[in-house]
Parts: sequence; structure tokens; C-alpha cells
Amino acid sequence: MLLPSVGVFGRNAAPVLEIKPESPFVVFYGESSESHGTELRGKLVLTNPESINVRSVRITLTGTRKVSWHLTNTVSPQPIAHKTNFLTEHLNLFPGDSGTKNKAHKISAGYHEWDFVFKMPSNLDQSVEGLPTNWVVYNLKATVDRGYMSKQLSTTSHIRVIRTLGRDSLETMPMEQINEDIWANKLAYKITVPQKNYIVGTHIAADFVLIPLRKGVEISTIKMELIESRQLFADYAGRRISHQADVQVAVTEGDMPDNSANIVPTGADEADQLFDESHRFSMTLELPKSLKNCRQSVDTENIRLSHKLRLYVNLKNPEGHTSQLLVKNHVHLFISPNLPPNEDQSVVVDDNVLSQQAFQDEVNQNAPPTYGQHQLDELYNDIDPSGFMTPGGYHSIMGSGANTPFYAHSRTGSAEDLASLNAVANGGGASAAALQHRLQNLELSHQDPPTRFQPQRQHSSGDSTPAVVGEQPAYFDLPPTGYDMDALARTPSYNTAVRTLGRAPLIADVPLPTYEIATSRPGSPSRSRSSRGTTPSPARSLDTLTEETNRNTTLNSRRQSPRTSDDGR
Repeated sequence: MLLPSVGVFGRNAAPVLEIKPESPFVVFYGESSESHGTELRGKLVLTNPESINVRSVRITLTGTRKVSWHLTNTVSPQPIAHKTNFLTEHLNLFPGDSGTKNKAHKISAGYHEWDFVFKMPSNLDQSVEGLPTNWVVYNLKATVDRGYMSKQLSTTSHIRVIRTLGRDSLETMPMEQINEDIWANKLAYKITVPQKNYIVGTHIAADFVLIPLRKGVEISTIKMELIESRQLFADYAGRRISHQADVQVAVTEGDMPDNSANIVPTGADEADQLFDESHRFSMTLELPKSLKNCRQSVDTENIRLSHKLRLYVNLKNPEGHTSQLLVKNHVHLFISPNLPPNEDQSVVVDDNVLSQQAFQDEVNQNAPPTYGQHQLDELYNDIDPSGFMTPGGYHSIMGSGANTPFYAHSRTGSAEDLASLNAVANGGGASAAALQHRLQNLELSHQDPPTRFQPQRQHSSGDSTPAVVGEQPAYFDLPPTGYDMDALARTPSYNTAVRTLGRAPLIADVPLPTYEIATSRPGSPSRSRSSRGTTPSPARSLDTLTEETNRNTTLNSRRQSPRTSDDGR
């Protein structure tokens, strides 16, 4: 691409070649199993004062790894060094056709630029820098081949691959580490590390609650230190060997603050015995601001870096000697894209950026609210419930599907007057005015002609075709007159109480049969053991029923004959 010349070139000015990536950092979010591939984009710029002959313009991305240490378990220390280029990718930017790359092309004077794009897979190792003999680095190198008679133009650019925290890590990793126990019957302690993940160059804070349990035991010095564990792997003599070393990268030490004592005042009746005369305070461990002193946590094929936070509590015993309590916690250090290291491998920490980063991490967690924070939430108010409750309307039908109960099972769920239920939600009960208002709306909804979304109600008995009144189907059997609101507002309503019967009327004032009459009646037909559980034949059942009917008729005639003779007298 040829652009107008920028500036005035001198006669002896040399061509300038520059690599301008869009970002010097390639960021992966999460481990290789959860992160996604990305791209490294940029421009290659050539500024030449006069026209030159160019055979090819190309750019190369290279990833280099090196591990080195000395074996100490041999007679003489044996050096181990393993260096390899695990990534090499080339891009021919000019000319476009690879078949004419050996042919010289004249490029006019001016400003020229070419775009380049490299695919970066998700399983790529992150950059490891700061160790003198062990590292993983990435570099871009661009060359302009000017032929045999001219010197090549070349330039390089350092690219850093960062693997920061992913969404799954923020949700699964515990954000708070609590160490609580009683040590040697001398000290009850509770040491809390607020989180597990820390940005390189920031600080680590710890909260202490210390309670001496033995008389004469005094708490003296408190110490915090960060240990970096380095594991190196390489192939040597046909086998895989490893080397491990632990290095202290940060430490702080001090006494308890003077105002840390939490003593129960004299005369207090009810006091927490566990925290009686306890010491509560916090300490902060500043992390190094350079990768030369402290690196991020790394887990690659040949280099693994992990970090441990150790907290020491020194106790002076009444016998005169000193005891020490040690608590260990694993921490994860990572490089934030908002606070990346400079070319000198130093990190400049900005408090404003840290607050924004903490807020972004809080948003990315997407944790559901706890029950304790939302158990007393009020019902929504002053919100149109048409989009919240189903069924109700055409869009609700399309969105809910056939499994949502409609008008045949759930009567006008979205048409309810939710505003009148505020009194019920607040524990005061529904008022008579609210009930009257709801009944008036119900009457108006019944008198309105049905819409296309109202199904026809059908009865389970008789003809299922609804009655027709004025060419319109009657959906409800309602009286033609209006409701008596005062009567319906009562509990129960007056009309309902009047229609309720006190007891079921007797069919006839006939005295109950005596014991002799009841026992003189024939019993049920007997069944043989072989016929148990089977149905008798139709002919036998008919004979039995006929015989019982005749007997009952004869008995009824005998009972009524004395009353008839008395009437004749």
C-alpha cells in the first residue's frame, strides 16, 4: 500500500522498517481447556527516502523456550541446558504471489505498510520472564530482502503472551481462605486471607484474630512471607528429569499494633468467652513490582511456578522459650491486562485501575444472590405485569407453549388486579373496597364479548355445546341483575349463607327396623371357595335378584297391612 510521503528525506537517509502490532500483549482468559484462540494483528511499515529494489518482505513469529540447571547428585556438577523454538510461523507480505518472490520489484519512495495476522492457539504457553536461565519468550522479526548487492533490512519486536483468570476460575476458586484452630492449648487463632488470586505487583492482606489460652503466654512477632516454588523439566539421556527449588520473593515482619487488644470491659455480664481478651489486627505483604523478583504462577510443559503464603506467629512462653505457629496458604499470581509489565519487566500499579479491575472481577463472577440478602425483598410494585405473568395475550401464547395452563385451567392469571394485593402482601389483609373493585372488574369482563383468545368453557355432563344468547355463546351462568356488593363483601356473603342448608331433609318419617326384622332378612348369597374372586353367571345373578325382590315385596306388604286396616276402621 503506497501512501503520500511523510516528511522530507535527505540524500543519505536510510530506509526505516518498523513493526507496529495493535497490542504488544496476547491475552488468553483461563487455562487452555477453557480459553479460546485469538489473533495477533499489526502493521509492518517501511519508510524509504528513495525508490529501492525489493525481492520479498516477510515477517516471522517465533516462540523460544529454555530451561537450565546443574545436577548435584553426581560426582561433578553436570549442567543441563535445553533450548528450542517451539513455534515458528512465516508470512510473506510482498509480493503476494509466492511464485515471483525471487524476482526484484521496485518500490517507489514514500511510506508503505502491510497488514499481518497470526493465529494464536489457545494451548499456547504464556511468557515466562525474569529468570536468568529459564524463560519462554515470543518475538516478531521482519526482513526486507533487497537482493544480493544490498544489505537486508530487519527489525524485531517483543510480544508477551499473558494468561489471566477466566470466568470458570473466578467461580470455582475460593475467594477466601480461613485458618481456624487451637494450637497446642496455648493459642486459639483465626487467620483469614481474603482471596486466592492476586495481580503481580499488588499486595496480599491477612486478618488475624489471636486469643492466648494459657496464662503467661505472650504474642510477640508476626511474619508474612511469599515462597516461589520453581519446577524445571527436561529430557536428558533418554529420560525425563526435573529440578525443584524454593525461593523467598517477599517478606514482612512486625509486632502487633498497640490497639489490637479487644478486652471485655469490667462489669460486663454477657460476654463472648471465645473472643474474650482477643487481639484483632491486619497485616499487608507488598509484592515485588518487577518480574525479575517475582513472577506469575505458571504451569507449562517445562516450567512450573507456584506460590505459597506463609504466616508465622511467635509466642513467648512463661518458661522462657519461644514457640512458633506456622500457617500455609496457596495463592495464585497472574498478570492483569490492565496492569501489564513494561519492557524493563516492571509493573506500574495504579490504584484507580485496581479498583476498576476489582469491580470487573466482581461482575464476571455472576454469582447468584444469597438467601440471607434477599429473603426480605418486597414484591414488585408500579410495574406492568403483562410481560411477567402467563398466560395473557398473544405474545404470551407464543412464548409459553402448550405446557402453560391457559384459561381452561387458570382463570385470567395476567388480568388480576395486582395492585389490590399490596395489603395482603404487607400482612394487613384485603379491604372491602378492594374486593368490591375486583368484583366490578370481574362483572365487566364477563359482560364484554369474548375475544379470539378466550376459549369456550364446556361442561363435563350433557351436551358440550354452549348455549347461544343473541348469537353469542354464553360463557358464564350469571344473573341478569348486578351484584349486591355489600352482601358479597361479607365473610361469608349473605346470599351464600341463605342458600346453605342446615341438614339434609329425610325422605319419609319411617321408624328404623327392629333387630328381629333386620336379622330375619335373607343374607347375601353364599359363594363356594372355588368361585371366590370370579363373577357369577348372568342367569344365576338374575334369579338371585328376582328372589330377593319377591321377599322384600312380601315383607313390605306385611308391614303396611296393619296400618291399612286401622285406616279402614
